[in-house]
Amino acid sequence: MFKKIFVISIISLVMISAAFAADLGIFSAPNSFEDLGDGVYALYDSSGNAEEILSVVEHNEHDWQDYTSNDTHNNYTVFKGENNTYNYTDASQDESGSFELIEVNGTKYIIDFTKTGMDRQNGFTATYKNLMEFNKLNNVTPLNEE
Repeated sequence: MFKKIFVISIISLVMISAAFAADLGIFSAPNSFEDLGDGVYALYDSSGNAEEILSVVEHNEHDWQDYTSNDTHNNYTVFKGENNTYNYTDASQDESGSFELIEVNGTKYIIDFTKTGMDRQNGFTATYKNLMEFNKLNNVTPLNEE
């Protein structure tokens, strides 16, 4: 009996995960990013270490507030960038990046490019460039949400 319940639970989890991730396949990432599944893509350096991560997250108000609110306790700072985009640093995670909110087929998504290391100028330059390349590949523009 336990074995049947376990198998049914595993199948249910796989089906639920597939349902939530199904819409994420509609996006194309810049060529150098490897699709890791579930809306996560990675760019690797010559040593095979992930140096930049692209995350596609279906929008909800709670997540959007987390992305757009400064958190001095956790050393997270966000500021408005160009073209309705945002830049951020997360000193506690040694990361910096750029993100935006887009809408496709009536569904909003947070598109987040994160670079490891706190080289802010180069991090923002690289992540913003990749964000604009993502927009071009997917024919989307950032929404003006504040």
